[in-house]
Amino acid sequence: MYTNPMHHPVYPEHHGQPGHPGHHVLYQADPNWEHMLKQKRDMIMGALHPHVGRTVRVTTLDGHTHEGVLVNVDGHHAYLQVSPHSHHHGHHRPIYTPAQYNQIITLVLFELLVILLLS
Repeated sequence: MYTNPMHHPVYPEHHGQPGHPGHHVLYQADPNWEHMLKQKRDMIMGALHPHVGRTVRVTTLDGHTHEGVLVNVDGHHAYLQVSPHSHHHGHHRPIYTPAQYNQIITLVLFELLVILLLS
């Protein structure tokens, strides 16, 4: 038992209450935004799940494009096994190290803007 919650920072008795020292909300998502994010995330997961093992091209919110085999999708992420020449659009092939073959990248579902099924 303890009487002063300040001596036990891991489980303070007044956690989250306004005015409690040491707790400052830096960001609070709008409830409508939270609902919409979850809805979109579930929609993207539903669209991707049947196509695990197929080749896709995805474009992210930041404008990055990745091409590769969709190896897995869960409630939060899509896992893409990128081919070594997926970013290459020139005539000469760049030199790749063996570590760059079969590289799996993790993409956050709600950061995906466009997903194309290639094969």
